[in-house]
Amino acid sequence: MAGVGFLARKMELLHHPNLSHSLTAFLSMSELKRTHAHIITSGLFSDPFTFARLLAAAAIAPSGDLRYAKLLFDSVAHPNLFMYNTMIRAFSQSTEPNDSVHYYLRMLRSRISPDRLTFPFLIKSCAALGLADLGRGVHCYVMKLGLDSDVFIVNNAITMYSGCGDMNSAHQLFDDNSSIADVVSWTALITGYSNCGELDRARWFFDRMPSRNLISWNAMIAGYARSGRANESWHLFNQMPERNVESWSSMISGLAQSGLCKDALAVFDEMVQREVTPNEPTLVSVVSACAQLRDLEHGQWVHDYVKQHEVELSVILGTALVDMYGKCGSIGEAFQVFKKMPAKNVYSWNSMITGLAMNGYGRQALTLLWKMKLMGIEPNAITFIGLLNACSHSGLVDEGQRFFDMMTRVYGIRPLQEHYGCVVDLLGRAGLLTEALDFVDRMPVEPHPGLWGALAGACRIHGDVELGEEVGKRLIELEPHHGGRYVLLANIYAAAKRWNDMAMVRKLLKERRAIKVPGNSIVEALSAASM
Repeated sequence: MAGVGFLARKMELLHHPNLSHSLTAFLSMSELKRTHAHIITSGLFSDPFTFARLLAAAAIAPSGDLRYAKLLFDSVAHPNLFMYNTMIRAFSQSTEPNDSVHYYLRMLRSRISPDRLTFPFLIKSCAALGLADLGRGVHCYVMKLGLDSDVFIVNNAITMYSGCGDMNSAHQLFDDNSSIADVVSWTALITGYSNCGELDRARWFFDRMPSRNLISWNAMIAGYARSGRANESWHLFNQMPERNVESWSSMISGLAQSGLCKDALAVFDEMVQREVTPNEPTLVSVVSACAQLRDLEHGQWVHDYVKQHEVELSVILGTALVDMYGKCGSIGEAFQVFKKMPAKNVYSWNSMITGLAMNGYGRQALTLLWKMKLMGIEPNAITFIGLLNACSHSGLVDEGQRFFDMMTRVYGIRPLQEHYGCVVDLLGRAGLLTEALDFVDRMPVEPHPGLWGALAGACRIHGDVELGEEVGKRLIELEPHHGGRYVLLANIYAAAKRWNDMAMVRKLLKERRAIKVPGNSIVEALSAASM
């Protein structure tokens, strides 16, 4: 009897006029499957309304399962509009938004016309996939059908145009529909301008919003922080009538992305003191800030926090910790985190390979490549930057040349400036200066100034004054306002005890008021930029 009562309650909720009651009817997939079995045995499977509500519960409900929803959908000979809309909506909110587009095309092939409930989620999927042209095409079709004044469609279209950087279209759409614009419309436009770096424009709209929500506040805070305008970000943050974890995360990630890592860590410390539980993006941003600062002590404290609070070691967080430990020189701890990660992707392996390379474990980095391939993960361009860097720092010239050849011939990866810089650095460190110059002459792309800098540095180390002088002068011609280029040539002259030439270069440095900047090799600078 209890089972009968259970099924009766579920069927009652499934047939409730309000769809939200159907979506919350089942606490688990096992409950939904029991009800599904009852629908089949009781002959209700052929009732379109009942089946459509069951499909919605399987696809959209928090306890749903998209794979099961697919099976349900495919069991219907002639799905109706509600069923197609259900699947388009469900996949627009998933990690596979491309399936929304597939179901839309399938619906059109079935000669079923879309309605106003189809397009908000379809446009959302186009935005998530970065398919700007398809999104514009869908929006044009919306206008053709006369549905372009629907506020849900308008809001998703503004978000789509903003996301692909077309702020003119987003702004025009907002102006054309100002009479129906709601807080979501305003927020979508503000977020778009903020993400595009047009912060003054974003602030103009923000100050004129009839009402604000947390998303609009967070968008402005993150935009200011990302742009290095920490004072404005912090001022706005303190004005917020309420904050959520995303507010703190926006502040911290924005500061970390703009290089204000000490400020990011200070905000995180305050967040923890106020007993606000950080989410994964917050922790990843904080670990990234520690990596940029090479602050091992603070990084270990964050890692301890992760362990004490039993935060899941996801691929993204685990990779960030591996990267941080590698950059801080604690390769043993990096490897321990790497081993404990329940899942790894190519970026996880790249971080471990790069960490080994940076800390002088070249051969171990090369060994990791073969383990990575055994796990079925294909290397990418960044993998080979780490491998070439490992060969360079460990003097493995033959191995480095083989990897460069393997990258292009076996994996079809087109070399970037970083790869060419690594090979020049590899040959230069080994004292093979003539070979390095020949390699540069054979490059199919114009050498980056940093690449010449790596070669000039190698000339200084190995005492080849003639070549070093030639390369050094070329560098100054390429970057006349880069102070480091003058210093490098002056050091080459100093090593050869050509004091007059050294004095001449230093005089030129002062006359041209070239900016002195801390020097890094092209390999280190470009590798860091690729992480």
